[in-house]
Amino acid sequence: MGMTNKQFQGFIRLALGWIERALEESPENKSLLALKDIFQSMLEDD
Repeated sequence: MGMTNKQFQGFIRLALGWIERALEESPENKSLLALKDIFQSMLEDD
């Protein structure tokens, strides 16, 4: 059973929220910044 596009987009937004929280604690973390960029590129344009 696969994930619908809407579910996938929701998962990406959820993960981005947690990445944002982690960046508040460690704003210079290059790995988190790169991960954030990857996840944002996975979102469809609204």
